[in-house]
Amino acid sequence: MILPSLLPFIPTWCAANYCACMATIFSSLMWVFWPEDIEFNKQTKIEPIYYDFIVVGAGSAGCVVANRLSEIKEWNVLLLEAGGEQPIVADIPGFVYQLGKTAIDWNYTTQAEAESCLINKGCNLPRGKVMGGSSSHNTMMYVRGNAEDYNNLARKGNTGWSYQEILPYFKKSEDNTDPEIVRQNPGYHGTKGYLTVSKYPFLSPAGRKVEEAFNELGYATKDINAKSQLGITNAQATIDNGVRESANAAFIRPIRGLRHNLIVKNKIYVTKILIDPVTRRAYGVECKSSPTGTPQYFLAKKEVIVSAGAINSPRLLMVSGVGPTEELSRNRIRVIQNLSVGRNFHDHFAAIGVSGIRKKVSLDNDVECKEKVGNFTYYAITQKGTFSAVGPAFLAAYVRTEFEKNMNIPDTQLNLIVSDENKFSIMTVLLTPNSRGYIKLNTTDPVWGSPLIYPGYLTAEPDLKRIIQGIRIGLSVFNTAAMKKYQFRLDDTPMPPCHMILFNSDAYWTCVVRYFGFPFHHIVGTCKMGPQEDAEAVVDPRLRVYGIQGLRVIDASVISVVPRGNTNAPVMMFAEKGSDMIKEDYLFREPCFFK
Repeated sequence: MILPSLLPFIPTWCAANYCACMATIFSSLMWVFWPEDIEFNKQTKIEPIYYDFIVVGAGSAGCVVANRLSEIKEWNVLLLEAGGEQPIVADIPGFVYQLGKTAIDWNYTTQAEAESCLINKGCNLPRGKVMGGSSSHNTMMYVRGNAEDYNNLARKGNTGWSYQEILPYFKKSEDNTDPEIVRQNPGYHGTKGYLTVSKYPFLSPAGRKVEEAFNELGYATKDINAKSQLGITNAQATIDNGVRESANAAFIRPIRGLRHNLIVKNKIYVTKILIDPVTRRAYGVECKSSPTGTPQYFLAKKEVIVSAGAINSPRLLMVSGVGPTEELSRNRIRVIQNLSVGRNFHDHFAAIGVSGIRKKVSLDNDVECKEKVGNFTYYAITQKGTFSAVGPAFLAAYVRTEFEKNMNIPDTQLNLIVSDENKFSIMTVLLTPNSRGYIKLNTTDPVWGSPLIYPGYLTAEPDLKRIIQGIRIGLSVFNTAAMKKYQFRLDDTPMPPCHMILFNSDAYWTCVVRYFGFPFHHIVGTCKMGPQEDAEAVVDPRLRVYGIQGLRVIDASVISVVPRGNTNAPVMMFAEKGSDMIKEDYLFREPCFFK
């Protein structure tokens, strides 16, 4: 029981207005539990003049890398984070959707494009600006992707990245607390890692009814992180006893202050990687706490490791002189190495519009909010109940459309959203996008200004057709005996401005996807990993930046093709494997004194 201190902040006037009470609880938590954690910030060792490794970004990758490198007692490791400490409110799974557009979010927005995202208005792209990065406010789903995602990496010349070679790194991180899952799939799960993975705490009655309908359609309930991904799952999540398990909570908090060779600094922004233009070697970083602050310099004897994420890593490389010549010259940045940094931007894309209803119910909002307040009080005492999870159900079906030629793997994900016991919605997620976008620097202020993000959603075939066919697979649940037995029917109320088009036609769903589709926040690829002959590759298969010594990128930006699932687990796997590669390079190879 770690949250009893939350109880005094539940106002006594909640009985008068429960919804206002909920807003007050959240806003109170946002400032009461946002202070700097004095214990975490204690440094128990005099800082060295030179570090062996500097890790930029304490997100899903950076936390893992800092942990694994600091296992070597002789190495001094510096971990730098632009955001602050992870607040207690972020530990509460039930508040996940309130964390966007707060102090722990970079608040990025795409440039307006005609194909998607409320047409010509742009999309929000939440990114974590906090210890733990985006793992501190994601939906906590633990999904590894499909084995073929990684086998395809290896086929394209990325030596060492086949599924059998990367599976041990998923298991290395994992502490799976579900004995049934571990027993049924012992070769696929770990129980001794830092990262707690648990079965989603509950499945509502409405969720069970939808699961039954998918089972009837041939989608068996299974562990999608094991042998086969096609099917439906009650998701595994990075939740530990009702509390979010971010990368910070898993990999940094347990060792911070105990490993004297790990120094952690947050609220410090890396403005530039220091690279000798003659030798082309990275030797440190320049940092500031604000645009007008005094620069600080930290030097690295071995490597600078960029783990700032799929948006900030390419930006940092470009402002440091590593990137497309045209883009750098346009911003008057000296070109040290011409590489396709910022290209190959892609993401899963999602749409919602399929809803099932059982009967018309006019919910009393105050009653609903009263129930939530009661659950919050219960959660504060027990860490159980509604606030111990994202919602009443976390079902996801992995299905295949006709556009996927491999009969054994999915290309579309259908997520169940339960509103109440009489209504649910199905979100359709495109797992295999062909569309690609790019990132440019902010010409007004390349260092501090938000980068210009052109995502290119739905610009390549057959992305839109794939989503529409996925929607139709979701619609097929209403033809099952289960849906008829439970008296659920399709809500055929058209969504404006698409209401002038025939409901359920391809034209109608095209309108819905273009107006109401949204990014799924699984951005990858902007510092693409690839063999030397790949003209778009920024890093080699050992994650070293081409043409620059002492510089690696380890985060979602190096993933050349997005896996078929949520990206938090794959990013941690990349960090585990990348850390071992670094150890191999510096510990297990004979030094070469002669050439």
